[in-house]
Amino acid sequence: MLVEKVRLPVVRWNLTANARLYQQADALVVSIPKSGRTWLRVFLYAYFCRLDDRPFTMRSDALTTGTPRVEFTHDVWLNMTARKIKHWLLGRSVIPPSVRRSKPIILMARDPRDLIVSYFFQLTTRRHGYRRLTLTKLVRHPKFGIRTVVDVMNQWMGEWADRRDFRFLRYEDLKKDPERHFRGVLSFLGFAEVVESALRHALDFSSFENMKAMEATGGFKSRKLTPADGSDPESYKVRKGKVGGYINYLAPEDIAYVNRALAELDPRYGYTVRGQEEPDRSGA
Repeated sequence: MLVEKVRLPVVRWNLTANARLYQQADALVVSIPKSGRTWLRVFLYAYFCRLDDRPFTMRSDALTTGTPRVEFTHDVWLNMTARKIKHWLLGRSVIPPSVRRSKPIILMARDPRDLIVSYFFQLTTRRHGYRRLTLTKLVRHPKFGIRTVVDVMNQWMGEWADRRDFRFLRYEDLKKDPERHFRGVLSFLGFAEVVESALRHALDFSSFENMKAMEATGGFKSRKLTPADGSDPESYKVRKGKVGGYINYLAPEDIAYVNRALAELDPRYGYTVRGQEEPDRSGA
């Protein structure tokens, strides 16, 4: 059964195999889709693989036992926006309560205005059933729209921000100084010392240009990291990566609408209606 137009309440359990993966993880990366987690994931595994002296892979089970196991999840976002009732009932993506209280958390965030535009292209070019969706409709969508984005982000920040084993990572900060913030992530994951040669390799490997080229040529060997249409740049998983690019896509009335929603976002994210603040997140 499909449920397309209703935002579902969040369940607090996970009855799928994902629950065990979360329990076995050393740390969890949580984000709404299109917040930059592919960038972080490619960087981390490029670093891990260089330490392991093996070809690039994003399979954690292919690495040595000394490498931290990092699981990536959209948590309650995927539960609230599930297309099928059975997936919602099973809590397929939800981090179980005991795990969300005990595991180190990295929360990735992106300006909701840029996020909603990028998510629009993911839905309309990479997912079936959304070809007729317009950006204006998505912004106001009761299930996928900007208000759900803000509500989920507020829930996460309120739940985890005061914990010591929490790190907040903004896409915009990564764009400004990737080396600094990726170093911070490695430190958070337990690397007391960073291997400089592996860091340089991972930074180069995870650059936007390299990831875009690898996606175009099938270098990732992953269906999820393959363009839906090689001739359509908007259909790439690694699309544009531009900060503030929403201004070129959203109509004035849409910008006004998302700005009203943004005014309700937890100020600790550092996003304002006037633009992006640039707080120091290195110790967050």
